[in-house]
Amino acid sequence: MAGNPLTIHWRGEGSLAAVFWGWGVVVSTIVTAAFVALTAAGGVAFAAGQLLLLAFVPYTVWILVSVWRSAERAGTGWRAVAARWLTVAWAINAFFLIVFVELDIALA
Repeated sequence: MAGNPLTIHWRGEGSLAAVFWGWGVVVSTIVTAAFVALTAAGGVAFAAGQLLLLAFVPYTVWILVSVWRSAERAGTGWRAVAARWLTVAWAINAFFLIVFVELDIALA
């Protein structure tokens, strides 16, 4: 399985655990922590936080598709089913997070 890990996971050819826990949970946690820190700092850091939020959108699309496809290849076991349900919840959460963060900023 040599090649670009982003492409491999996008096609669902990577490990479900690796894409869900590694690329999904760990990377999202790091990005969220960076966003909170930048937004709280204000000024130029705030602008960087907004850029980070914009980058979060394509990342979210990539991770949702990657987890879904990896779960599909993993079969019908409980892990695959749970990953799909959590992917749906993740998509809803990401949508509302982005909308409400931007509304909060716009109305402040």
